Order: sequence, then structure tokens, then C-alpha cells
Amino acid sequence: MSTNIQLRSGWVTFAAVMAGIAGVYNILSGIAAIAESDRTEEIAEVLYGVDISAWGWFWLILGIVQVVVAYLIYARSTAGLYLGLVWAFLSATLTVFLIFQAPLWALTVLALDVLVIYALCSNAEEFGTT
Repeated sequence: MSTNIQLRSGWVTFAAVMAGIAGVYNILSGIAAIAESDRTEEIAEVLYGVDISAWGWFWLILGIVQVVVAYLIYARSTAGLYLGLVWAFLSATLTVFLIFQAPLWALTVLALDVLVIYALCSNAEEFGTT
């Protein structure tokens, strides 16, 4: 009797959930910017004439890609592993630039990115890699 039990760690599921949360947040941010409410118009004035609508489309598309990456990580796809690592490394790198502007937010995001990187690297065998 052969049992084919697929082991799944909570760490990889954590990485997928974090990617999904970031993706949904960016989707909602993109939709809010595209909608051009009074609040986003105020932000546009602060950003020295940046086209908030174009920026909103950028974040909407990025959020959709992040949700797809979250699904790939959850499905234990090798592409999900590599895309998740790239996403977490980029997020951690860019977050460093925010440390002096929003230190608590930046340190929280940086800590979550490090945990995602740890989760994906320490459980790479779940993705069919060694």
C-alpha cells in the first residue's frame, strides 16, 4: 500500500498569504487612484502633477500579478518560488528607502519580506527543487 502524502509547511502558506494580501492591497489602491476621488486629487497635488490615473493602473496591474504569484506559491509551483523570491527581494530593497519617512511601516514590511524569503528558501523542496 503506497501513500502519496504531500507535505505542506505553514511557512510556504504564510508566504502565499502575504503575497496575496499585498496584491489585494495594491489592487484596491490602484482602483482608488483610477477612480480619482477628492482624496486622490489632493495626493496628486502633493506629488507635483503626477498622473494619478496612470499610477493607479500601474498598481492595479502589479496587484493582479502579485495575486497570481500568491496562487503559484500556494500551488507550490516552481515559478511561484522564483517569482515570490524576486517580489520579496524587490520589496525589501525598495522598503529601505522609506525607513526615514515611515520607519514603523518600513520596518514591518521589511520584517515580513525577510520572513517570506526565509519561508521560500527554507522550504524549496516543496516546490520540486532541492
